[in-house]
Amino acid sequence: MAPLEQLELAATNDSEEMELQTRALTEPLPTNQQAYKDHHLYALEKWLHKNQVLHPKGPVLGFCKGHPVYPRSCVQTLQSRHGWLPEGLQVRENESPAKVVTRPKRTFNSQSNESNSNDDGLQLTTELYGKWQLEPLQLPRAVNGIVPKNERGQVDVWSEKCLPPGTVHLRLPRVFQVAKRLGIDYAPAMVGFDYRSGRCVPVFDGIVVCDEFKNAILEAYDKEEERRQAAERKQEEAQALSRWYQLLCSIATRKRLKDSYNARSAAKIDTHQKNTSDSPGSSKATSHPSRPQGDGRPKYSLPGHDHEHEFPEEDQSFDEETFVRTKRCPCGFSIQVEEL
Repeated sequence: MAPLEQLELAATNDSEEMELQTRALTEPLPTNQQAYKDHHLYALEKWLHKNQVLHPKGPVLGFCKGHPVYPRSCVQTLQSRHGWLPEGLQVRENESPAKVVTRPKRTFNSQSNESNSNDDGLQLTTELYGKWQLEPLQLPRAVNGIVPKNERGQVDVWSEKCLPPGTVHLRLPRVFQVAKRLGIDYAPAMVGFDYRSGRCVPVFDGIVVCDEFKNAILEAYDKEEERRQAAERKQEEAQALSRWYQLLCSIATRKRLKDSYNARSAAKIDTHQKNTSDSPGSSKATSHPSRPQGDGRPKYSLPGHDHEHEFPEEDQSFDEETFVRTKRCPCGFSIQVEEL
């Protein structure tokens, strides 16, 4: 865009803004009370929010059904003593609250009632103050490397403006260990509260130390973090080697057991085949069973043997494909009979 066009555009924007401001200043007062709710120019006292007040209370621009109309610039937002701390402001001494409001009663369990970390939560009213009642936050300065602490031995860091003069806030994990090892005075930094299980619990983030010790702590912290990361890598490598060793041992044990089982199975099969081939009844027998004796089970006597073989029914098996019944004697002798 050419410089001349830029100048023309800027002049047009300025003229439009002036026209809007002129219209805003000459805008008539609304005649309806609902129109004054959050109006950008005018305000009625009845429509102010709970944390708002008129200061100064004037000038009166007019009336709407008997209610005085004030400029919106007279509306001031109020906060509690604690609410102004993040902005680095505190209430001046001997200042009366601009407004006292009630708030809903909170339900606390026995543990929160015994705790005194948040005494304001037990009150049913809140004192609100305006900006005209404030002054810059006055905190004690750090002297001789000692961080000024509150009665709980910590520093309330609602914002960077709440730090005592001559101190710095270090938001680093495990940094207090470095400061403690170096013998440097520090204070835990409480940055707020958190509600957990109905209890108000303080939240800490980092530490507060004097400015002159910042560089020394950061250098020592970097070295400590390098050592810690090296130790973690070494531990992870040791764990990885241990897991690989366990895996290889498991594979070797599984293979050894599998080979042992296969060897035993092969030896058992060879022994069974050898016994079967060496026994005289390995072939299909054509001898006839002798008459039942005693318990009625069939008995066989082969020539040249004094032992009479008995074949209990529970030791017999039948092959439905070949129609061959295998009978076994408790002595190890077996005979196969083809059934038609």
